[in-house]
Amino acid sequence: MNLLYTRLFNLSIRHDYYKDGLAKGVSLLPSADTVRLLKGGKMLFKNIPKGITVLYRTEDDETTPFVDLGKDVRLTFELSLSNKNQFLNITDLDESPTRKYSSSNILYFKNDPASASTDSGAPEELSFELLDFIQGRLFTYSFSLSGSPAQVLFRVYNEDNTLVPIGKEVDGTPWSTTLTLDKLSNDTYSQQIDLRDQPKGRYKITIRNTADTTTLHEKEVYLDEEMAGKNINGIVDIIYDTAGDHIYDDTEEYAIQFNRKRSFWKYLVVNKSNTHDFNADTFSIDDAGSATGPYVVNTFSVLGSVPSADVKVSGLDTIVFRSNAEIPFYEIPKVSLELKKNALTSPVLGDLPNPLHSGVVKEEAGALASEIYVFI
Repeated sequence: MNLLYTRLFNLSIRHDYYKDGLAKGVSLLPSADTVRLLKGGKMLFKNIPKGITVLYRTEDDETTPFVDLGKDVRLTFELSLSNKNQFLNITDLDESPTRKYSSSNILYFKNDPASASTDSGAPEELSFELLDFIQGRLFTYSFSLSGSPAQVLFRVYNEDNTLVPIGKEVDGTPWSTTLTLDKLSNDTYSQQIDLRDQPKGRYKITIRNTADTTTLHEKEVYLDEEMAGKNINGIVDIIYDTAGDHIYDDTEEYAIQFNRKRSFWKYLVVNKSNTHDFNADTFSIDDAGSATGPYVVNTFSVLGSVPSADVKVSGLDTIVFRSNAEIPFYEIPKVSLELKKNALTSPVLGDLPNPLHSGVVKEEAGALASEIYVFI
């Protein structure tokens, strides 16, 4: 007897830092719950060159599922990075200008069942947000607040932004969805959260003032006792629901899109040979290249005086140049940046080095700046 399988979905993992557009060192594995679900639903999980795919066993018509899991299904995958530091060096993981990535954050991706795509050329891009931590569904949450108010309001919302009770009385009666917490003697607050009657997944803890006019504290969390304590860098949820009604329909196409960092480039040109006169000579950086790939033709301006009154490298005269726009990080180096002197045809140096993407990138006035030292 032949076993027939049809693809449920494909998920590509993309990164625009790389020339081929595919992320490197990012892997997905099904969670423990999803492993059980795949096994019971006669489904297969496979890695493919562009990401992952899930297939389901079918009847002879290659459409009807051999085991029908119904219309409401959640498949969860754990995301891991083989070289986290390298990945963080090249990847912009800020959720927004006010919600910036920190090393303790968990990456979270989720599809929208109402926006499913079956077009491999235009897959549905999964939404992205940062989570603060992973925990089991029974835990004690302790926190402190600026000003240490005597009382605060404590609430928890599920992923549909619906308030949920975080415990119940001995007789089974659910607690109120809004609790009033008193400040403890050490100026902190603490509350046990019991959501074992709720599904695993994303929740939001919100602390408000007693007048209910101001949010004082907020955390985005993922509750799953089998994931808690594991070294997980991210979580991916693929959700099917009754409204969408497309779990065993045409193959869905999804994509995770990682974006490269961008930074202002700062060249620190150092008169190491002492054969140049920074006071008399005029230096410039010219971009003799063309707009190729993600790069455009850039201009560079001198920062401060010449030589710099504020910057010396090893006590040597230095000129500081800065690009007038951010330049994207990219696997292929930018070429044809030239250091010129007195507008001469031949540059002092051609093909100036690019910043190391494995190096430290500074933040200046809210923007990233990459420093490159050039000794002449």
